[in-house]
Amino acid sequence: MRGQKIGFIGLGIMGASMASNLLKGGFEVHVYNRSPLKANSLAEQGAKVALSIASLADEVDRLLLCVTDDHAVEEIIFGPEGVIESGCEIRSIIDFSTISPSSAREFGSRLEEIGVSYLDAPVSGGDVGAREGTLTIMAGGSEIDFEQAKDVFTWLGRKIVHTGPVGSGQLTKCVNQLVVAINVAAMTEGLLFAQESGLDLVKTLDVVSSGAAGSWALTNYAPRIVAHDMRPGFYAKDMLKDLRIALAEADAEDLPAPVSSLVKELYTAMCRSEDANLGNHALISLYRKMLREE
Repeated sequence: MRGQKIGFIGLGIMGASMASNLLKGGFEVHVYNRSPLKANSLAEQGAKVALSIASLADEVDRLLLCVTDDHAVEEIIFGPEGVIESGCEIRSIIDFSTISPSSAREFGSRLEEIGVSYLDAPVSGGDVGAREGTLTIMAGGSEIDFEQAKDVFTWLGRKIVHTGPVGSGQLTKCVNQLVVAINVAAMTEGLLFAQESGLDLVKTLDVVSSGAAGSWALTNYAPRIVAHDMRPGFYAKDMLKDLRIALAEADAEDLPAPVSSLVKELYTAMCRSEDANLGNHALISLYRKMLREE
């Protein structure tokens, strides 16, 4: 399988690093992005840059996606200028985007009818995991399709799990995002408490990170906050989108999610401003605004 040509669409914070790791793995990678400038660094690494989705689809055997939302995935695959309408010979699509489980199931069913395999394979690990090839990959689809995709997955992630049928990858990502968002909010409140209490933030982080309060958020996001670095490893607006997906699923199952619902409201307030384009750890900016307003 490794000899096949791979197409990669979506060269944002995550996608660009993932495509770069596939190039390092020796794959022939063709890339496309709506903003062509984002493909320049990959072209310098050896990627072949396509000028359209259709022209990329004509050149590759497998297609990988890492785009914003359900609509973007649907347009790329089924839209008037998308993959299927191009009449290409693609037989496998791996979707690393975070979308609703119901959309993933619909896309998988539509593709199965025309003989194209589909894996919904959202990832976790942020910009650091994408760069270092240590992402967690939660893949939904057939066991056969999952096994055939491992040659790709092993260059992108460290923890690679087949979660079940199509849609189960997105359901697992819902669980992930609910926990991450609550951890970010908890970290934010802890840091604000430490700061306003006059504690040394570096020492405080060193202590609490090594104890029961330790979390991925504390290890990876808290040092950025202390350094006043609010650049996105994962956009706040994308966290809000993911929380909406997860809470819609919880609501459909009539499941209580009071803490997650509160965190969603915090991100909703944050994303009404330009802070939507900051990292999701910049939630502390909203807390600081609330502190000033008291």
